[in-house]
Formats: sequence, structure tokens, C-alpha cells
Amino acid sequence: MKKVILSSVLFASLGLFLTGCLKDKGFDNGEYGINDPDTQPPGVGFPLAASAKYTVGLDVSATAQVVNDVVYVNLESGSAARADVQITLTLNDALRTAYNTANGTNILALSSTLYNVATTMTIPAGARNVQIPITVSNTTGLDPNASYGVGITISAVTGNYTIARNLKNLFLEFTIKNKYDGKYQLTGFHNRPTLDLPYDETVHMITSGPNSVYMYWPALGSAAHPINGGTTYYGSFTSNFIFNPTTNLLTAWDMTPYATTLSTQVGPALDSRYDPATKTIYAQFYYNNNPGARRFTDTLKYLGPR
Repeated sequence: MKKVILSSVLFASLGLFLTGCLKDKGFDNGEYGINDPDTQPPGVGFPLAASAKYTVGLDVSATAQVVNDVVYVNLESGSAARADVQITLTLNDALRTAYNTANGTNILALSSTLYNVATTMTIPAGARNVQIPITVSNTTGLDPNASYGVGITISAVTGNYTIARNLKNLFLEFTIKNKYDGKYQLTGFHNRPTLDLPYDETVHMITSGPNSVYMYWPALGSAAHPINGGTTYYGSFTSNFIFNPTTNLLTAWDMTPYATTLSTQVGPALDSRYDPATKTIYAQFYYNNNPGARRFTDTLKYLGPR
């Protein structure tokens, strides 16, 4: 049985920063913090519900795969649970259809015969969070050109806790991992003045199609491309690399998953490609038709599966 374990850095951060209360103004503004639990009603929520969807890559395998740290519920309070907190979950396919309608996508329903997830979970007394696994039994019949969705809603909670309205619905997208998918050590630089310090960061390259992957920065907890020594990221986009699956050349890139009208180009100087022998990605790319001041030069060395 294979286990898909997501970033421990991400969830260490979530444990520290997503314990803010339900009406935390800083949370609404995208700034996480711990407020006085006596001034706000404590509650529960999915940290990953802060995003419209969360994508999980699966291997092509007839063997069951266990996905951890996704169905993860946090206590939205400044204090640990004084007694066991029982949480009830409901499978909610309406989240998938709503996402498709809002985004013009065609994410398919993952058959209930292919996965299993408990519908109850408990935050123990003295703890602040709990996670339960999703087990996917067999992916050999799934279409690698499609993606599959599962919606989960927190429907009940004990102990006089409130269900956070903005964190109660978790929509998961499952894709079949391609050969470029994995955890990488990213080194390189962006050539824009004042933002050109070299970076050296661990990133995840996540399957976005049969021959493409997009960058996720675990230290930030978001899809983004680090720049300037890893102190920040550039704009409201991440990098989606598109390869020729036969030659492994990097043929295009775009600013997925965010809509943009900016033009994007791959730079030829670095012979942008994926090297299957070393599992290394070499990528030089730019945008706004301005390689002189809008160019990334990246090397991504494979560390292992994400």
C-alpha cells in the first residue's frame, strides 16, 4: 500500500497560523494570527478550504494509495480542546458541480467504489487538530487526461464549537501524476532589478495535465514561484511548465492557475528541458515580451515523490 504524504512544512505552518478565530479580521484579509479566544466563538474548519480546490496527484497503480494530511481539521481557537471534539463529515458532490460551473472546468466525479474516507473524526482533548486518510483503491481505470473531484463538508460538531462558514467545504481534485511530478530543489534567479537575489527553495511540481506541471511552494503554502532569495514571490501567479512528452523539451509555460492576459515565452538560451536521466528540469522563461527584465532562470533537481 502506497502512502501519499503532503508537506509537513505546510501543516506545521497551518498548526501555528490557522488557529485564528472565526471572525478574525486578519484571516479575512489573508493575514493569519491567534486572537483572544474569549472574545470570539471558537470553531472548527478545514485549513485547505481556504483555497477553492486542492489538487492531489496519484500514481497509476492497482495497489491502494493512502492520502494523508488533506482531510485535516483545525480547531479555530486560541486554546486546545478541553474535551474530545467529535466532527461529522458529509460527502458533498455539489462542491464539484459548483466549481465546474464557476470555472468552466469539467472535473469528473470520482466513483465512490474507488475511494474510502471516514465520515467522523475526533480532535482529542488537549489537541488542536486531527486528520484522517483517504484511501484510493485503484487508479488504473482513470483517464490521465481528466481530473476527478471529491467534495467534503463539515456538517456537525460537538462541544459548542461553531463550524467556520469559510472553512467548512473542502473540494479535492485528483489527477494521475505524470513523469515530471515530484518534489524538487529549485535554484535560480529572476533578473528584475531589486528582485534578483538567487533563490534556493524546495518546491512541489504538481501534475496539471498529461505533460505539464505547476509549481507549489510549501514554505508559503500556496501555488507560487519564489524570487528574491526566497523572501517573496512575484505577482499573483505560479509557473506551469508544458513539455513535449517525447523529446522532454519545455515547449511552453503559462501563469496557471490564475487567469492572465500576459504573453509568455520560453527562453532558448538554457536549452529548457527535462533530463530523464537525472530527473532535472532546466527552464528559462519570460513574459511581457521582455526577457531583459522579466526572465526566470531555473534549475530544478528531483528530490523524490511529493
